[in-house]
Amino acid sequence: MGFIAPKRLTFFRRRKTLAFTLTEVVIAASILALFIVGSLSAMAQINRWATAARLRTLATALVQQKIDEVLTTPWSVLSTTPTVLTAGTTTETKLPLNNDAFNSQAGLSSAFTNLDVQVIDTRTTVITSISTHVIRALVSVNYTYRGKNTTITMTTLRTTDDF
Repeated sequence: MGFIAPKRLTFFRRRKTLAFTLTEVVIAASILALFIVGSLSAMAQINRWATAARLRTLATALVQQKIDEVLTTPWSVLSTTPTVLTAGTTTETKLPLNNDAFNSQAGLSSAFTNLDVQVIDTRTTVITSISTHVIRALVSVNYTYRGKNTTITMTTLRTTDDF
């Protein structure tokens, strides 16, 4: 007869790990959720900054347009002062700041084009006569976007063409 060795008792038998534990899955899902929420909030903030920058650019263009009109209007000493250059204050309202017709052209419009609030702006031109041949033009555009008032202002001096 042969000798038979006794069986070893194994209290802790290691199994092969074939899947993730519930704790690992919860931690990974939490990290992924934090990343997604952070990314979405960052994109929303960047979009607000881009919209504000676009409105500032359009307001600056409206101011520059009026300055260009003041500088290019013919004005001779021998004739009467053109209406654009007459001393006083002129106010224009409801100028197209964020609702310009170019946004509806193919390729520029999107599902998000009209989701934002309408921006109401006012352009004020103040012409001051410094002398018979010199005027000062102060042009400003005021608008409110998301509760914040913004003013873009430019000023220029203009003399008569034959001065």
